[in-house]
Amino acid sequence: MKKEHQKIIEHISDYLSKNESLRFGQALFNLRINEFKEEKETINPKNEIRDIHGDADKKILERIESQLDWLEEQKSLHR
Repeated sequence: MKKEHQKIIEHISDYLSKNESLRFGQALFNLRINEFKEEKETINPKNEIRDIHGDADKKILERIESQLDWLEEQKSLHR
């Protein structure tokens, strides 16, 4: 297993452990692994899922870590 794979799995596992009420699919969206297409990419915007097939593992890991940082910032703002 590549180190990026291991880190992605660890992030998902940690996130689900801290948020047990979430469904797995919700965690994938909350961590920005899966995303909706931007409206400018569609003729009729209707919240279509963006194809992440071509995304490098490193880019997915960067999105996850960026999202986790953002989520932590939001928590500190609302304390």
